[in-house]
Amino acid sequence: MSSAAGSVEWVHLTGDERVLWAGTPSTYPALPAVAVGFVLCIAGVWLSRLGSLPGPSWLPLVSVPVGLCIGSWAYLTRWSTRYVFTTKAVYEKTGLFSRTVTQVRFDRVQNTTFDQSTVERLLSYGDIAVYTAGTGGVNLALRDVPDPKRVNALVTTCLSNVAGSTTDPPAADEQLSV
Repeated sequence: MSSAAGSVEWVHLTGDERVLWAGTPSTYPALPAVAVGFVLCIAGVWLSRLGSLPGPSWLPLVSVPVGLCIGSWAYLTRWSTRYVFTTKAVYEKTGLFSRTVTQVRFDRVQNTTFDQSTVERLLSYGDIAVYTAGTGGVNLALRDVPDPKRVNALVTTCLSNVAGSTTDPPAADEQLSV
């Protein structure tokens, strides 16, 4: 089992299943919201100290908890999302207070794609879509995955192993951990 297995206690592995990659969404997309939250906090404190604004002097301080909520929500939604690729399946866990775990076994996967905008390519993150048999669309969409080209290549290797009915896991140099 890889060193990433310690952070995936919510995944129940079968006897011969092992973790190949575990990660969270990139924090880059959350940075604008965190910055807005920070600016709202600073502006609220600064405006309340001016004292020359019309209305109660505490009114600008209302922007402080609003800013904290915006920045915290952007960060916590990323922190509470986990992705795991094992030798047999893809897992996604979401939820801050409740938990939703989606599992797609490789023997059900028909195709995968990854998508990156220009900014995402510069910051090395993107989206991976997993298409399964018997559905008309994407069954699992993993957003803002770090290094999606490499992670998608790992999935492709696992799919090749399933298609070839081999039980050989990817070589050690193909394993990733975050």
